[in-house]
Amino acid sequence: MKHSVSTLLAGIAGAVLSVSAMAAEKINVAIGQKGLWDTMITVHGVEQGFFAKQGLEVEITWTKGGSETLQAVITGSAQYALANGTLGVLGAFAKGAPLRIVSAQMTGAPDLFWYVKKDSPIQSMKDTGGKTFGFSRPGSSTHLVGLALASEAGVEPKMTSTGGIPATRTQVMSNQVDVGWSVPPFNLDLVNAGDARIIAKGGDVKSLANQTIRVNVVNADYLAKSPESVAKFVRAYQQTIDWMYANPDKAAASYATFNKVDLAVAKSAIEFYPKSSLVISPVSGLDASMAEALENKNLTQPLSAEQVQTLVQIPNI
Repeated sequence: MKHSVSTLLAGIAGAVLSVSAMAAEKINVAIGQKGLWDTMITVHGVEQGFFAKQGLEVEITWTKGGSETLQAVITGSAQYALANGTLGVLGAFAKGAPLRIVSAQMTGAPDLFWYVKKDSPIQSMKDTGGKTFGFSRPGSSTHLVGLALASEAGVEPKMTSTGGIPATRTQVMSNQVDVGWSVPPFNLDLVNAGDARIIAKGGDVKSLANQTIRVNVVNADYLAKSPESVAKFVRAYQQTIDWMYANPDKAAASYATFNKVDLAVAKSAIEFYPKSSLVISPVSGLDASMAEALENKNLTQPLSAEQVQTLVQIPNI
């Protein structure tokens, strides 16, 4: 009898686990720029089980940012695209791309910085007029912030798409590009060794302090069919942010391991990111973003109030 009861209980437990596993919804998430503190949010959320608790099984696809990230959602190969430049999202939506903003991702630009080789004559943004000035992809946050830095400095550098962080580093150090962009912890080794100098930071742009420069988007058809799943994703995303800042030592250790950097470097990199920059709501400064998108030809005309309401659909969590 005891054996029969034990067998029965084991069978029930196995069935429960099986049903639970079957119930988990598999989703694909495209994320630009692998290994940044803010792009690691989903990674931490998977590791800590926040998405699993919401019944979501997350598969991450890393991209180089910009339009490459958005294409995953536009084509339907991913349900979510995270860390997208606001300008690029506005432009894609205006052209009919089936995407919706479901949360802010980065407000302000505290993490971005631009650097030159140690022997470069460039000392500050004011010296970048006519020089090649790197950003990742058109419409990305690096594009937006780079343009803002140039505008505030009153200069016109040659804005140059240099791709991801490793490719940008190669171009700077081989003298193909005068100024490169980066985000910690990457290229802090060059700065700490004295082989490169930081000449500008995104945090220097006062006009962007309260402007959302990156957003998270979802495929519009998926949102229409699965609004509850989207709410669950955003809820887990917020819970992960809360965990990261409530457990800085654990988060820093995981961050350091993922990026294969010293813990001290990881902790210094995290200092670039106040928690307030990672708020998921609201999407701030959208009028300013539209004005910049118009100036840089991401848009041909401002979005109407109805279009904005359609585009921005942050779920209640």
